[in-house]
Amino acid sequence: MATRKRKTTTTKKVTPVKPTRQRTILKVELEKQDFEGELAAFVFDSAGQLLNVSRVTSGKVVLPLDKQTLMRSRLYIAPLTHEDLDEQRPTLKSMSRLGAYQPAMRVSGSLIESIRVPDVVIVDWLLCTCWVRGRVVKADSGLPICGAKVHICEVDKFFRWIIQLPEPDLYRLRDDLLREIEVPELRVPPGPGPDPSPFDLVEPIDLPMNIAAINPQPEPPGWPGSIASLGPQPEPPDLPESNLTPISLPLQMKNQLLSSSAQIVRDTLVANLELLRPFLCLWPYWWRFRCDEITVVESDGFGNFEAAIKYRCLGDKPDLYFWVEYPIGAVLETVYKPPIPCYTYWNYECGTEVMIQVADERVPACDPEPDPVGCKVQIISIGRRVSMSEIHGDGASLANEGLTTGGAPFGGKLEPRVWFGRSDLLAKGIEYYRWSYRRLSEGDGTPLTTPGPWTQMTRTVVRHYARETAGEVTHEPLAMGPFSVGTESNLFRIKPTVLPSGGIEWTVMDEREDLASAHFESQKLGTGANACARALDAAGKYELKLELFWGSGNKVVDWEDEGIDLEMTDVPAPFGTSTVTTDDASNYNRIMSGGKTQAFRMVLRVDNNCCSVGIDNLVGAGAASVCGFYEVNPATNVKLGFTAGHPNDFATFRFSVRQGVTTQVRLASASGRVGNSPIPVWEAASMHAYTLGGSGGYSEWFTVAELLGSCPRAAFSEALHVWTMAQNGYGRLRGLDRFTHAGFALVPPEA
Repeated sequence: MATRKRKTTTTKKVTPVKPTRQRTILKVELEKQDFEGELAAFVFDSAGQLLNVSRVTSGKVVLPLDKQTLMRSRLYIAPLTHEDLDEQRPTLKSMSRLGAYQPAMRVSGSLIESIRVPDVVIVDWLLCTCWVRGRVVKADSGLPICGAKVHICEVDKFFRWIIQLPEPDLYRLRDDLLREIEVPELRVPPGPGPDPSPFDLVEPIDLPMNIAAINPQPEPPGWPGSIASLGPQPEPPDLPESNLTPISLPLQMKNQLLSSSAQIVRDTLVANLELLRPFLCLWPYWWRFRCDEITVVESDGFGNFEAAIKYRCLGDKPDLYFWVEYPIGAVLETVYKPPIPCYTYWNYECGTEVMIQVADERVPACDPEPDPVGCKVQIISIGRRVSMSEIHGDGASLANEGLTTGGAPFGGKLEPRVWFGRSDLLAKGIEYYRWSYRRLSEGDGTPLTTPGPWTQMTRTVVRHYARETAGEVTHEPLAMGPFSVGTESNLFRIKPTVLPSGGIEWTVMDEREDLASAHFESQKLGTGANACARALDAAGKYELKLELFWGSGNKVVDWEDEGIDLEMTDVPAPFGTSTVTTDDASNYNRIMSGGKTQAFRMVLRVDNNCCSVGIDNLVGAGAASVCGFYEVNPATNVKLGFTAGHPNDFATFRFSVRQGVTTQVRLASASGRVGNSPIPVWEAASMHAYTLGGSGGYSEWFTVAELLGSCPRAAFSEALHVWTMAQNGYGRLRGLDRFTHAGFALVPPEA
């Protein structure tokens, strides 16, 4: 049980070093007389500690420091961007960010008497306002976090440390980049992240990359595209060929990077920063970035935050980094502070929403469960990622009914989210609901002659609430059911509008518990000896039913007469910060009698089947393996074959053939939807394609010469990934994926 103490926190104000009683007056002249901004003098000691900030007024600045102290200090003249001098602590880095002017403090051994700021410096003082906005959410649920302290920092310009690199380090950076591009690997960047659930475990996979997909804005700027982000392994790549190819550098760029001239290498890296940035996550030894804190803001009741920052209009847009503190126990603790290279928003697009996902389990979410006005029952989604508008229902074909609009079935533990008009329903005396299910079809979608029996869902549903006792806050679970009421069993309470005794507020400690109206444990259906066997005889369409009950336990048999509105979301999920709207449910989603609604219904296609994989031995005339070596003539035809299977074809696959370590054999590599045939190879100009045979395997014939290319002999690796399409409303069921690999070598026959 998570606990935390409440404590009121305030932002600490900057207190400059106490000055001496003496003061020094310096004249400040501007060559560019039409500058209308407000200026200030910023004084730092030799260690970079701020001593004083004073406004420039009437062409002079009065500094409460003696002359000897000033001669040992560093003084800057820069625009003043905050009315309150204590709002933030200026730093040497912020002076650089504002284009501050630093005059020499001594002339002939004495303190200067006046400062003349060149017009070339003043031009850079034209400042623009950038609105920074974002949201702090739970990483595992997307629910908002309230009262988080968000630190907004500006990162050193990326190119600066490259320019300053010594030549040996410069060449090492170049070599690291070329190696990563030419030998693409799937490597998970460091940093905190949510762990996959036990049902979602996945084996590591090896994906080629496409640098064109790299775009750190506006997505979280970690490892982008189809390569791994934090936590769980990546989704299967999109099927279009462009997302399945390794990076190919332009020849001119590669030659420049391989140049013996350090300046050419340096200039090429600086000119191609977008190529280099994503790989920094893989190289902790290159993490040489520092950031300068601009401001600290607090997330509101919806997890939102915003701030206005200044930057030079004529320069680059700010490169921003965010880290987060949250009050846990009696102190503020850091709960989100990932590596700067992975999570910097380079050239931040002002106004773009930054989504900060906090994985620390000690941090609770705000209570997002609304209380719609009226006797409403709003069916929102399955989990977080599939809204009701994204499930094929009314008007769908029999083949698509119950699938997502992306063609995916459901599996694992499914959690329908429902918002009840709690105040009005409870005031009317409607206090309970119940979910049930029954099977409608075989795994391939063939309707059952007679639907299966209705089975009531019995998994416990809870809601957490905060309770304070003796200054300590605990988050207690409150069971919503199942209960037996009157003659009915397995009823669940509509969430009360009044907190239990001693309660402070409703909290969401676990999205998958606190937002679920029920738990449909589809992975437990079936009677097989193991999970894959159970799934085989349990797959199919399932009808889910939601009924309402009075406080006495009697069923509400006429929703219209009771003024109950049944609505469904009509916008896609996840909802994020966008507006969520609903529309009246059609008759398809109503169980009716005599023209009156008695329950809500929806149909879900459930398929927890495991994928299957296999790679065949090489086949061909005279192709006999000796320890994996095949002595064959270049003109010989050989057949490559593999099995990528799923009982109902709800899976995609990728069959990758490589020559040696780095060379992708596009002529023999392919990817597509399981069950489709033929599947073209990646080489667009080739007529080759893998066809599906009667045994369920794919195969295609190639000449040895085609596979060898320019090599007289070669070793090959084969890797086969099969990814399930089934999901649970939070992501794919990666535990159902399968992977295998094999290899062979082609050599000419001995003379």
